[in-house]
Amino acid sequence: MAIAPIVAIASAVGVVGVAYESMASAAGVPPWLVVLAAVLVLSASSELVFIGVIASGGLPWIAVGAGLLVNLRNFVYGFSASAFLPGQGVRRLFSAHLVNDESVAFALAQPQSARRLTAFRAVGVALLIAWPLGAAIGVLIGYVLPDPSRLGLDAAFPAVFVAILLGSVTRRTVAPAAAGATIAAAATPFVAAGMAPVLGVIGLLAAARRRGHRV
Repeated sequence: MAIAPIVAIASAVGVVGVAYESMASAAGVPPWLVVLAAVLVLSASSELVFIGVIASGGLPWIAVGAGLLVNLRNFVYGFSASAFLPGQGVRRLFSAHLVNDESVAFALAQPQSARRLTAFRAVGVALLIAWPLGAAIGVLIGYVLPDPSRLGLDAAFPAVFVAILLGSVTRRTVAPAAAGATIAAAATPFVAAGMAPVLGVIGLLAAARRRGHRV
């Protein structure tokens, strides 16, 4: 298993974590809450949606609901990851906390199924360190980045994820992958941060439809 892609993923997520904390501070969210959420939630998309709702003047309970809605996509990832996660107990609970876009995608991209759990844990633990660390660094240097979007830091996260997905797209999955990517890209200018990937899951309907025809 190559280490370089894991380092690249963690580094990109850490950079986005810095930008995330800066945006959260601008929205008036306490720094300690930002770092705590980064550790306990460990979901960039849902946390960005939460901050987006708060920044736009939305009520906290609406922000929490929006974040939970975005995190529903982890159920889909959980089904994919259940094939290689440990059976039960504390290890399974900890592994469930590591389920996210990057860890599952990287694991499924491994050519040998025996390596998927190791790949999943490697990326998951790397993100568990990088995301809160990036947020903590953002707390310290947030005043240097009053408007992180101007630096393009938010582009690092989707860019790395797209690179992972390109490695796992096959002839069978290219149609739903393209459909999901198109939907997500088209929705990005019109929806809150983090919602576009959720809408992109609609691309899975293309796969379901193809399977239906085969049956």
